[in-house]
Amino acid sequence: MVKKIIFTREQAPDSAWLAEIRQAGFETHHVPLIRCQSLPLPEAVQAVLPEADWVFFTSAVAVEAFSPYLKADYQIATIGPQTSQALDKLGRVCDFQASSHYGLDFIQEWLDLALPTQKILLPQSSLSNPSLAEKLKEAGHDVWAWPMYETTSNPAGQDQLETYLSQKDVIWTFASPSAWQSFCAIQPHLASSHQIAVIGQTTAQAVKESGYGVDYQPQSPSVEEMVKEIIKKEEKKHGIL
Repeated sequence: MVKKIIFTREQAPDSAWLAEIRQAGFETHHVPLIRCQSLPLPEAVQAVLPEADWVFFTSAVAVEAFSPYLKADYQIATIGPQTSQALDKLGRVCDFQASSHYGLDFIQEWLDLALPTQKILLPQSSLSNPSLAEKLKEAGHDVWAWPMYETTSNPAGQDQLETYLSQKDVIWTFASPSAWQSFCAIQPHLASSHQIAVIGQTTAQAVKESGYGVDYQPQSPSVEEMVKEIIKKEEKKHGIL
């Protein structure tokens, strides 16, 4: 039986990944369990926009939400390939891209540049960990971090879940703890043939804390690497490699 891969993040899967997955023999379905909505820019942040040196982006959603305020002379630091691709679509390039896909490692790599005090904008999700801004401030930089967008459950996506929960050979993919929490909100029963793939450690921790196991987790946290991990393990399981 053909396995189905369900993508639960808000953004539809990249067409290149879809082609690779289908060529490997999987069906793909998009069931967005979360939705992101931009929030108004706080007055304190508006006041500092002309003075800022850097903007730090940790997600493609942050790039899209902040794009109306992105000045030409800002230096830009990013984490992850999807974030850089979102910048590319705006015709902008990043001045610093971390080799690590983990937030605190990203900050440390930038701090290793040993720049004098910088004014840094850090548009984030309403659910973001404050430790990134705190580490920058501890190093002596001026940081404005605020929720640029909020992430909520998507009832329309939740309504689609039952269709796939009743089927066999399903691989559920989760790119954030919030997507997993939206999934858990309907109290799903996973059949023994269902498996779980996660983008990285933070999402894996959320899954495990709910009493479930993780079947696929890439070494580098990105959707592309998660897809590759699924294909590699499935091909190995069936003796293709």
